[in-house]
Amino acid sequence: MAKSIVLYGGQFNPIHIAHMVVASEVNAFIKPDVFYFIPSFISPLKEHTDYLEGRYRVDMIQSVIDDLGFGRICLNEIERRGQSYTYDTVMYILDKHPDAKLYLVIGTDQYNQLHKWYKINELKSYITFVIVNRDKTTQEVESDMLSITIPRIDISSTLIRKRVKNNENIQALVSPSVEQYIREEGLYES
Repeated sequence: MAKSIVLYGGQFNPIHIAHMVVASEVNAFIKPDVFYFIPSFISPLKEHTDYLEGRYRVDMIQSVIDDLGFGRICLNEIERRGQSYTYDTVMYILDKHPDAKLYLVIGTDQYNQLHKWYKINELKSYITFVIVNRDKTTQEVESDMLSITIPRIDISSTLIRKRVKNNENIQALVSPSVEQYIREEGLYES
């Protein structure tokens, strides 16, 4: 039987409670054999302010994996450097696991930008998209995609970076281990 693999990519700058909720809900829904967190080096469709070196983001993701009790980190995009296209990452995973059933987690914001994605039609032939609804309304998705509704949590990495810079509390926004790491490493302070 083919392995089922979930791919959950993002900048994770930093990884926070909402990311953890998405991962937990998708993991419970899909019940994959492998759940990969995939930190991007540079995302082609996002602005890049407050960029943080990959090693710090990887350390924070690992602490969340330890807290959640599931997951692995795929370093392909960080090691590849440059812009990170999902298509290239999927080809890398399929090269390692040719018979795997792949699920790619995205939010409704990315779903509404799929027409801008690199090689989107080819990508759709290799994976099943898992659309995470975080709004009050549920996004209608294409019939070959899955849709999961999770509790709405208004947390963003931008908000966390801003609060750290202003020396404000982030305790309810990130896991205790991530908060401790941010404080110990002096991340986002300037």
